[in-house]
Amino acid sequence: MMTRSSRTFTRLAGIFIFSKLTLFSYAGAYAQEPQQAAVQWAISATENELLGLKALRGNDPVTALKYFEKTYEIDPSMGSAAFYAALSSAKSGHVDTAFSWLEKALQAKYTGVNKIKNSKDLDVLHGDKRWNPLLLQFEAIVKADADFWDGSTWKTPYKTVLTEDERIAGLSRVWSEVKYNFVFVDKLVSLDWDGVYFRYLPKIRAATSNDEYYKLLAEMVALLGDGHTNVYPSQEDYEKYYTKPLIYTELMEGRVILRWVGDPAMLKEGIARGDEVISVNGIPVREYMEKSLGHLISAGTTQDKNVRLYQYQFLSGPIDEKLVLVCRDKNGVEKSVKIGRVTNKERNEILTWSQYDFQMIEGNIALVKLNSFADMEIAKFFLSDFEKIAKAKALILDVRENGGGNANVGFEILRTLTPEAFPTSRASVRHYRSASRIQYGLNTEFTYPTYRISPSKQYQFAGPVIVLTAAQTFSAAEDFVVAFKNMKRGLVVGGYTAGSTGQPLSFDLPGGGSARVCSKKDTFPDGVEFVGKGVAPDIEVYRMVKDFRTKRDTVLQAAIAELTRPAGK
Repeated sequence: MMTRSSRTFTRLAGIFIFSKLTLFSYAGAYAQEPQQAAVQWAISATENELLGLKALRGNDPVTALKYFEKTYEIDPSMGSAAFYAALSSAKSGHVDTAFSWLEKALQAKYTGVNKIKNSKDLDVLHGDKRWNPLLLQFEAIVKADADFWDGSTWKTPYKTVLTEDERIAGLSRVWSEVKYNFVFVDKLVSLDWDGVYFRYLPKIRAATSNDEYYKLLAEMVALLGDGHTNVYPSQEDYEKYYTKPLIYTELMEGRVILRWVGDPAMLKEGIARGDEVISVNGIPVREYMEKSLGHLISAGTTQDKNVRLYQYQFLSGPIDEKLVLVCRDKNGVEKSVKIGRVTNKERNEILTWSQYDFQMIEGNIALVKLNSFADMEIAKFFLSDFEKIAKAKALILDVRENGGGNANVGFEILRTLTPEAFPTSRASVRHYRSASRIQYGLNTEFTYPTYRISPSKQYQFAGPVIVLTAAQTFSAAEDFVVAFKNMKRGLVVGGYTAGSTGQPLSFDLPGGGSARVCSKKDTFPDGVEFVGKGVAPDIEVYRMVKDFRTKRDTVLQAAIAELTRPAGK
């Protein structure tokens, strides 16, 4: 091993994975194009806005303003176009015009107040007496908008037992937000979502504890089969009903294998990493997990459900409950042990993992583990190591344990792998308009133009690249894999990804609970679906139990073999 750098600063997530994609906010997301001799209008408002953004990033605010004016003319509700028009005007030195466009943005109820505050191009307006009063009006709009959609009415204090009214209100809000925001309308139709509400109403009324209530909500939402549509209990109930033992497991070859053991009773019995859990409280382990939690898991694929059941939520339950496990070692020797659960805080303080790790491995191959896209710092770590990475014969990017975050983090890394612009996924959202419903009764969709990421001018790696994937590759990490495949830059080796990404809309529930609904559907640019299926690897290979026990990484070795394979073989 020649070089290694690792960043460990985030604790292992508990029972739930919070992953979200920042929708179309990437500062370098649009490829620069040669300036056109004349403005050429696009058909839709969105496409004209994109052309304006390209012109603005190409330092042509005059042309940009024309596109933003056209956008606003087509759709005056697009406050973002008015904001960018103000930006273009300010950049051109037209202060009064900039204020005029900000007024239009205010009328359109544009809520990007932080963009207004932080834009350097608007600094020229700060000394004007109109600036502060206008800023206060924008802040008032943001607050009013937030209060309308998720106001204090829903932020009721925690109670050990929620009232019947609070439980019904929570059920009703989940039903409503799903009905109007869940992007996969065909599922709502096939389930008869209104009928689901009425079936769960008497169950919610009859719930005698918060635990029962939240499990009923989770069970209802799980019917949708989507990994970005979930219900979360209050923090107090989470600590009471959703704790886990000091172990970490994974489903390998259909068997529940211990990846880490920290429970004192298990360590005393000599139960160790690589041993298999075969039963819980006298019930075969997979049967136990399916009965206790299987119906509560929101997942669109079998592989994602297995990750949640046998890794993230394995043996999750009340902190005061004891469990009897039977484990089997590599020699077939079985041992029974009684264990308990610990607080989530205690477990998370022990179970830490690296979000980023770089090392040079045999064959002059750079191995970069990207275990999260939660922070742009991860991309900065990669760029800080780039001088060493650039000297490698080949590069392996490992996203097998990446639960997502912000797709822009991954795109920043992918920009270093090609001199050409490359497309991301194609995104669609529901396009609900009450007037259209009155006239036509339609559930229409709006599909955004496919976005292209511009290459990095400063960093470029030209050698062979392989991306490693697994069922844990989720959300923004899947956006990363889709974009990598679009680039045709190298192979994907490993397992199918989780098959779940999108833009979740989050909201509060009475008593400190919360929920989220997937509001965006992503596909490959040509319309090929991966949500509900997973992104397929080019070379399918999975971790083997025998290799895990000897600390041999089955998937990594397959990638190395591919990179070192003689040409023509």
